[in-house]
Amino acid sequence: MAGELNARYWEERYTAGDTPWDIGAASKPITTYLDGLEDRGLRILIPGAGRAYEAEYAHRAGFSEVFAMDLTDEALKDLRQRCPSFPVEHVLVGDLFTHEGSYDIIIEQTLLCALEPSQRERYVDTMQRLLKPGGVLVGVLFDQVPNAQGPPFAASVEDYQQLFAKQFPDARFERCHNSIAPRAGRELWVKAVRHGPASCAIHDGIEAAATLREEVTLVLADGSERTSVPLDIIHRDGADLVVLRDGTEVAIDRVREVVRERMP
Repeated sequence: MAGELNARYWEERYTAGDTPWDIGAASKPITTYLDGLEDRGLRILIPGAGRAYEAEYAHRAGFSEVFAMDLTDEALKDLRQRCPSFPVEHVLVGDLFTHEGSYDIIIEQTLLCALEPSQRERYVDTMQRLLKPGGVLVGVLFDQVPNAQGPPFAASVEDYQQLFAKQFPDARFERCHNSIAPRAGRELWVKAVRHGPASCAIHDGIEAAATLREEVTLVLADGSERTSVPLDIIHRDGADLVVLRDGTEVAIDRVREVVRERMP
């Protein structure tokens, strides 16, 4: 299957009407989440939107900055027919991995499960890049699928936790309680927040310790600790990383506190 899940593949599936994943309406877990949001001006991206029922629902509910994205226009043209008032400039056709933007919320509607498993880490990195500091990725994933060959491709909660840990250490996965009957017991709700930029004090503390080659303890957002000597701060893939003496790298926006102890 590797290399085959391209725009042509999905276009042919939609053209043929071979879309068993299409439930014909917006997903109940997602509409429930949208109903609970007060700010209708939030900038929301729905990648892998397919026929974009969730985008239509959000638009009709008054959300003004909703963007529906898919790899093929064959799926999205159905949105334009159903909902002519949906802004044409908010219908995006293209590759998520090369997309440039900044969003408060990204809604996951089993897109990760539609990707080849080899693309999963790239997906998580892309979500981190596209979210604003403090932004959130929410939505639905599968942990069970009828066809093990895929797509869609399922993964266990443990697999998802390991996958998200680097970019979203506090990501949570819970069983959806309001799935439609055919999907009951097979859907997980994901919520992953992009941590905001580290404070100036944290940057300054790390830089000072690096200059003095001083051992520090980094207290991370998940409560764990790393004790080492910072050697440098580098910027890669939109994130600041501290390089430690043992060769490991830690995203600075995961650091909650820097505890400095001068070496003798």
